[in-house]
Amino acid sequence: MTLDRRGFLALLASAAACNEPDNQGPGSTAQRYEFPTYVAGANTAIAGWGFFDAVELLAEIGFPTIEVQNLDGRLEPTEGKFPGFRLDELSEAEKERVRESLAPFERVTVHLPYPAEMNYIAPGADDSVAALERALDAAAFVGAKIAVLHPQPSGADLTADWSTAVERIRRWGSMAEDRGFRLACETSMPNSVPELLRFHDEIDNPAVGVTLDVGHQARFAELAQIEKSEYASDEGIRAYNDLNARIVRELGDRLIHLHVHDIEPETWAEHKPLVHGFVDYPQLIAALREIEYEGSLVFEIGGDPEAMPGYLREGKKKLEAFLL
Repeated sequence: MTLDRRGFLALLASAAACNEPDNQGPGSTAQRYEFPTYVAGANTAIAGWGFFDAVELLAEIGFPTIEVQNLDGRLEPTEGKFPGFRLDELSEAEKERVRESLAPFERVTVHLPYPAEMNYIAPGADDSVAALERALDAAAFVGAKIAVLHPQPSGADLTADWSTAVERIRRWGSMAEDRGFRLACETSMPNSVPELLRFHDEIDNPAVGVTLDVGHQARFAELAQIEKSEYASDEGIRAYNDLNARIVRELGDRLIHLHVHDIEPETWAEHKPLVHGFVDYPQLIAALREIEYEGSLVFEIGGDPEAMPGYLREGKKKLEAFLL
């Protein structure tokens, strides 16, 4: 049998696991991995709220990590829009207030812009590329440790834009590193585990890692055999959760960020509050312990803006129980 590098490393890891002492055995001195103090987080994506109101809510709930959602937005409440700001439009007084509002948090992350008309991966697209790079400066301004990027192709997948995506993301990773943070590309594109690994092999920049969004795998090739009528079945739910755990283990230290929420079983609709029990958080967190995950788990929940405070409070309570 011939092994490639990844297969050889997997074999070594398996052998090491077999030789590890039983953590549960009598007299065992093995230490269970403990997540960083900043592991729990939430983003400011509450439609119609003002930026400072959203930040104050997350501070009051007690999230140690905050994710600034809209770096192409407005500070004031805007109907149907997530709050945020454009750095080049802020006054000096507003800049100072933004910095002060984020000071209570142990860790700051950001979500880079991703509107549908912003095809910054497509060849050309100079205006979109400029807007994305302007947001990198805003990430540095707030002291972000992670900037989440959607690999957003011009077509249905990355096939036509693959080389452009690899070159640009590699360059943006170097720009991020110069500014003191890392890029974390969200899962969804490429839409299979082997292609996801190949994509990051080709980017080959230590400043670029991956954000696993627990709800973005519905169109992965590994789940193509699941019919819509089977989404809510035990087999469908198990297959989805097993795929998330597989992605964690195969990415290893390339996984640097997570977006967490729940999934509606019948439709696999994502970004739901933790009310359905679809996402198997004990399984996911066990996989994260195996790789000694050092990032945050940031809530990315949608819903009625009036209900968001309750969703986030209850979500934090449930997540902390899973992490025990």
